[in-house]
Amino acid sequence: MGVAANSSCLEALREVVGEGASALEPARGVAGGHFVTEVAPKTIEELSDSLRALTAQGESVLVEGAGTQMHYGNPVEGAATLLSCRNLSGVVEFDSADGVIQAGAGTPLRELAEVVAAEGWLLPLDPPDRGGSLGGVLATAVSGPRERGLGPVRDAVLGLDTVLASGDRARCGARVVKNVTGYDMAKLYVGSLGTLGVIEKAWLRLKPVPLSCRLVELEVPPSDETFALALAAVRRGSARGVALRSVAANSHEGPEGSLGLVAEFAGEAPATEADADWLLRGRTAWAPAEGGMDAVRDLQGLPLPGGLRARVHVLPAGLAEAWRCLEGPGVELLAYPEPAVLHARFAPRPNGADDFAWLGEVLTRLDGMRHSLDAQVVIEEMPAGAPGDHDVFRGTPNLGLMRAIKDRFDPSRILNPGRFAGRI
Repeated sequence: MGVAANSSCLEALREVVGEGASALEPARGVAGGHFVTEVAPKTIEELSDSLRALTAQGESVLVEGAGTQMHYGNPVEGAATLLSCRNLSGVVEFDSADGVIQAGAGTPLRELAEVVAAEGWLLPLDPPDRGGSLGGVLATAVSGPRERGLGPVRDAVLGLDTVLASGDRARCGARVVKNVTGYDMAKLYVGSLGTLGVIEKAWLRLKPVPLSCRLVELEVPPSDETFALALAAVRRGSARGVALRSVAANSHEGPEGSLGLVAEFAGEAPATEADADWLLRGRTAWAPAEGGMDAVRDLQGLPLPGGLRARVHVLPAGLAEAWRCLEGPGVELLAYPEPAVLHARFAPRPNGADDFAWLGEVLTRLDGMRHSLDAQVVIEEMPAGAPGDHDVFRGTPNLGLMRAIKDRFDPSRILNPGRFAGRI
């Protein structure tokens, strides 16, 4: 974008948000883009007016919350302006009797969790990075190890207030489930990486804090029986999360090739005790590692500078085979048997700082496994400076339909262009 064009865009934004629009000096590099302008609206009216002005200028934007997950997704294409949602923050309404809350997209997740916990509720969002914002979690829809018990991100959303690229405001759903008839549009925005609309605020359905919680950690052999045991454990009535991880990723010392099984049971005390005792029967438990399932969640989101992190979705019956396809030197694996998700961390090989030959080998392995197991693969982190033009969403179905939806919601490609699957 030329200097004159950017100056015109900045002037147009300042007319609607005043000091909320500024030049970035020095320019900021993020999500594969180079940004010279930032706009940070404080109200939904300013958000709407900003997008209307940007569309009139033909200026694409990268939407940002807390900025903790900007490595996720494809590099942004043709955008020089950052649209920050950090000021769209705070609890709007909280009904502690019904267990529902409405909050702005820029609200820090930790702050939101503390507010609801004070009233005896649990925020049913468990992303690997707890430092993000509500809008960022909804945009990525990435879950941690407790998805089995808390449910996927979209299940927590009762309603959304959004603004389209045109500046038009849209509302879908509300504070009660029965308010939704026909297709639940809120589900469409969740996980779309901000490519369809900018989330301004959201209604969430909370969960009660469990009365009892039991954590079990075991050392197990890498066998089909182990994966069957993990799947049986996660299907127990009180299971909130079950994970299998490489011993190399544990704080415990175990035999080479052994795995760690971590199970968290939560709910009524009789159920959690019975399920934990069932898993322990005839087995020797490790002393629970510090952090328990939270440590597993942190491991999932741990950055890997210079390496590659991938998330693989398979059928539960294919999880053991997917593990065998990917294990090897320099690879750390973490698996959740239900939903059947495998997280793989590939450390770069010490062949030289600019040698990316290993990267092609890793992508070939991932693609081969994707075809053989009918899996979906998402590259969550790529090494900086990696050559090639890789779509990090590999094997995504229904791309034609997704492109048609993008064309309907954002025909001028104003919002996060190129970031989603198929470079949508």
